[in-house]
Amino acid sequence: MSDGSGVIDLSTILDRHPDKTIEDLALNEPVFQDQEIHGSYYSFTPCISFNEPLLTPVCTEAALCKKSADNKTYTQLGDQTNVQFVTSVNGRVHMEFINTAGNISTSLNLICNASAQDTLAGKGMVNATLYDLDLVSPCCCVNGCLPGLSAGSILLIIFFSVLVCYFIAGVLYNKVVFDARGTALVPNYDFWSSLPGLIKDGYFFFLSPCLGDQVGSRKYERL
Repeated sequence: MSDGSGVIDLSTILDRHPDKTIEDLALNEPVFQDQEIHGSYYSFTPCISFNEPLLTPVCTEAALCKKSADNKTYTQLGDQTNVQFVTSVNGRVHMEFINTAGNISTSLNLICNASAQDTLAGKGMVNATLYDLDLVSPCCCVNGCLPGLSAGSILLIIFFSVLVCYFIAGVLYNKVVFDARGTALVPNYDFWSSLPGLIKDGYFFFLSPCLGDQVGSRKYERL
């Protein structure tokens, strides 16, 4: 947000729809597909373009597309290149899509609801050249759907935190109890100093079935 209060990241909506696989997105299928609003059907995907209908697309590289109730007429309401985020005086944010070819303007209001399922709603068509839609989602809230740390990242943070504490505590203990100096301050110095060599030996041992006699550091003869 321009006031520094945080961000609205709509790309995280893609993570909230596991029914839409990578293959679906690669085939340019919309995340919100055929959402019924006042007799017409709307499709929308944030950040990624889609085609509709899939085999003979009328809405091409679209962000927002409308289908008539009889499934015969498609109208492209906007694409990812002609869109801008606008903040109103009351602090509400909406996306403005412009279809220059059809002189159509669409306002997609971002409705923050932390407990709601992602929904496409709103008034629909106001007139032939103006549409008003709502996107209701926790991701429409400021900082609502920021990506969190993965389990692997958390484990790495814990591991390195414990490792740093181990070294600090070990150095202090060796200094205070044994009045150690230099490398003697390092806890279990013999182990840590030999660790690179152990890793190297393990690496060559693991590769030796593949490299055969090419392993330059072979220390033992073949049996």
